[in-house]
This record gives sequence, structure tokens and C-alpha cells, in this order.
Amino acid sequence: MRRTLRRNLPWGGIPMVPQFRARRPERPEVVVLCDVSDSVRNASRMMLLFTYTLQSLFVRVRSFVFVSDVGDVTQYFKEQEVDKAIDLATMGQAVSLTANSNYGRALAMFTRDQLGSITRRTTVMIIGDGRNNYNANNAWALKDLKQKCKRLLWICPEDRPNWGFGDSEMLTYSKECHQTVVVNSVADLSRIAEQLVPA
Repeated sequence: MRRTLRRNLPWGGIPMVPQFRARRPERPEVVVLCDVSDSVRNASRMMLLFTYTLQSLFVRVRSFVFVSDVGDVTQYFKEQEVDKAIDLATMGQAVSLTANSNYGRALAMFTRDQLGSITRRTTVMIIGDGRNNYNANNAWALKDLKQKCKRLLWICPEDRPNWGFGDSEMLTYSKECHQTVVVNSVADLSRIAEQLVPA
């Protein structure tokens, strides 16, 4: 208000030319949930390398891995060199690797524990093939996340023609996300990065 009055002294203080605070550009937050089960282990390492590089681009990046349980690996990526961080995240330090993949259980746990920290500035990225070993898919967890976050993105290493066959829940999960993309290469990741990086 003071700046507006000073700026408009030539007009007797009538606020003909209002002055506004310059808004700081929004730096969004990212939350990553990555499957580290045997079936996607190689893809997981590539995705976690991608996650590691995101830390310099966003104000806050939190990283989680899962097989059946969910483990927080954020500190590994903050404190360790990239190779060490990925080893810790994928070699059973954060979650048991002996269990079979259970996306429904992991999504339910993640939503229960993390939903309160998700805001309209948060992009949630889920990385995995959606193969759930015929367990309950708990798609409601994705609905809850989608309602709270800015964007819910699922990155799948399996080609779309395979979705919905066998124990794949990707057709169901994709309906609850803002966007689903197939990533099989570094080039695919680069395209996603271009979409995620704040302007």
C-alpha cells in the first residue's frame, strides 16, 4: 500500500497505478516412490540415478523405495555419493527384498504415512511396473494422493501392450494418475525431466 501511495503522488495519492509485490517463482517439491523388487532392479537403479539428479532442481525431494513395505531413503541421497546412495536404496538396507511385490500394500502404507505432508506444490512420482502378484490393488490410495498433490505421475518400465495381462494392475493404476509414461531409456527420462523442471 505504501509503495502504491508513493507511486501515485502525482495523481494526489489516488491509486491509479497500483504496485504489487513481485512473486518468487514457485519451486515445486517432488516425492518419489520407487519399486526395487527383483523384477525391476535394473530399471530401478536408472530411476534412482534420475531421482538423485532431481535434488538440485527442486526445493525439496523426498525418496522412498518399496517391495512390500516402504522405506524412506531420502537421507541416503542427501548424505552419500550417488553410487553408494543407490546401493543402500536397492540392496535391502531400507526394505526387505525377500518379500514378493505388493503394490497395494505399499501404496496403502505410503498414503497412510505421507498424505499429510503432500501439498498442492508436490509432484508425486511412482516408479514401477505395477505387477502386484494378484494382491488387492488398493487403487483408493492413488485417488487420495491425486486429490492432495499438484501432479501424480506414474513411470512404468514395461511397454503399454503388456499392461493388464497376468498380475499387472497398470490399467487400473493409470486411471488414477494425472499422467503415466513408459520409460525404457535415458532419452525417455530426459523428456520427463524437461516436463518436471520448473520454468
